[in-house]
Amino acid sequence: MADSNVTFAKVVANPNTLSWSQAYNAGKLFAVISLTVEKEEEKDYLNVLGKEILDTLEQEFFSLETKNLESIKQAVTVTSEKIPTDVDCSFVVATYVGNVLYLYILGGGKISLKRGEKLGTLLVSEESDAKSLRNASGYLQNGDIIVLQTKQFEKVVSTQMLSEFISDTPPADIAEHLAPLVHEKDEAGAAGIILKYQSDEEIKEEKLGEESNQEETLKNEVKDEVAEEEKPSSPFYSSSIQEEKLSRNKIPLIGNFFMLFKSGRRGELNHPRKVILTILILILIVFIGSIIFAVKKQQDSKTTAIFDSVYPQASKKYEEGKSLLGLNEGLAQDSFDQAKQLLDANINKLPKGSSGEIKLQDLLNQVNQQLSSAPKPNSVSAKAVDSTSSNLLNAEIKNSGLYFTIDSSNIYMLTSGAIYTLKLDGTGKNSIVTNSNDWTSPAGFSNYYGNLYVLDKKQNQILKFVESNSSYSKSNYFSDTTGIDFSKAISMTIDSSVYVLTTDGKIQKFNKGESVSFNITGLDKEFSNPTRIFTTTNDNYVYILDNGNSRIVVLDKNGKYKAQYSVSQIKAAKDFDVDETNNKAYILSGGKVYEISLK
Repeated sequence: MADSNVTFAKVVANPNTLSWSQAYNAGKLFAVISLTVEKEEEKDYLNVLGKEILDTLEQEFFSLETKNLESIKQAVTVTSEKIPTDVDCSFVVATYVGNVLYLYILGGGKISLKRGEKLGTLLVSEESDAKSLRNASGYLQNGDIIVLQTKQFEKVVSTQMLSEFISDTPPADIAEHLAPLVHEKDEAGAAGIILKYQSDEEIKEEKLGEESNQEETLKNEVKDEVAEEEKPSSPFYSSSIQEEKLSRNKIPLIGNFFMLFKSGRRGELNHPRKVILTILILILIVFIGSIIFAVKKQQDSKTTAIFDSVYPQASKKYEEGKSLLGLNEGLAQDSFDQAKQLLDANINKLPKGSSGEIKLQDLLNQVNQQLSSAPKPNSVSAKAVDSTSSNLLNAEIKNSGLYFTIDSSNIYMLTSGAIYTLKLDGTGKNSIVTNSNDWTSPAGFSNYYGNLYVLDKKQNQILKFVESNSSYSKSNYFSDTTGIDFSKAISMTIDSSVYVLTTDGKIQKFNKGESVSFNITGLDKEFSNPTRIFTTTNDNYVYILDNGNSRIVVLDKNGKYKAQYSVSQIKAAKDFDVDETNNKAYILSGGKVYEISLK
């Protein structure tokens, strides 16, 4: 069982002869797994294999002396060695230490987070290779709901469905709504776990609230008993009679007060009357003071009410945004924006210089600091320049080809029928490789130290052409294409590693034919219709032409966001070129070359 910080519920489909799934928990360790084969194996094969994988994970996890992102990743990696290559596996793992959440996905799968009113994706993988591991970590917040999903569960339960059913109700109630959706579909690999996190402070407050309610109930019962005993038995008892007598007694007092000014000779008051007048004046001063005090107290109560309705809510949004910074930059900025709107709308309602106004202003300053440090497009302009400013783009204007790439000596052009060399001025077209049914659906073209590489979507392969005795010999970059999916590939670039950009904004990275983890982090919004990716061995960064958002995005070579540049001409750009040494980028849009300055 999990500890008191987490409540959870499981949803698992019924297995069949080709697919099996399970939702697993041991202490603070949670996992969902599905195993699928193409042909029937011996009875209980998948069941036995699945339990062996989960047992291995448990042994590796609980033997760790220190549990952090890297040590747990190693435990998951060791576990992955138990997965046969002929078994399609979706394996999603989550655990937490204190309020730090660690997430891992082998093969396909998805992890969603419901925080407040927002539902977002923390980690997702569409890889079918069980050796391809994605991981992430971040801070949990009270009330967070996390959903671990195998890739089959994700197909059955869409994000929209998940959004409809996930609420502040216990995970068991959420699972009760989701279970019929899973069982009515023929997806035996569908498995999910719904987790709800409560902080230690919230648990203590709930316990104190229960004890307080019990004490209040007991006090009310005692009050009722005392009231029954003290109430007069006469049927004529009425509090209104006492109030009426009191109001009548006030009239003579006020009259006597004015009569004092008419007494005495020559406008003088005798000693007794002076004493009475002094007492009455003091009473009047006290009365006026009590009115002023009551008005101030009412104003203070109003100020406190405004502060109490704004500060906790804005502070919660601010902390929510901070905890999301490492998980989802877009959701984090939404939370900061909501905190700012709440503070801006109410800060002027508090007296200037009051403690409440000062606290709101301090929080607003912190929110503005986070917003100012958020990724924003650099303000740049694009100026039309001569096409010869970029040899690569100049060659594209002069020639018709699918993809172009350049080195220090030549420009290379890929068409459906051949690979050509061009001079650096874009002339002198010369065929060097004829397509003998080598590629049928090209989606990327690059060069590396004289070798030419063609990405073919249909084969899920990168073809390598090596010059030998004035001709080119062909070989395959991947010795085994199992787990490779280039169906959405759109562009490719090479430094020493190979980077493949897909239409959905993902970047796959390979080194010596092996997949390398490349997680994009820190980006304020997802890519929209990206078309080109660019880097070289001499460049420090990877550049992506994001047409849908009219921007060029700059990442380091591990996927961390560095900068972005937005100009309208990028919307219709066909290709781009980067001169990192001189901090210039060139875009080819509408048959013209435009230059923008990089910072």
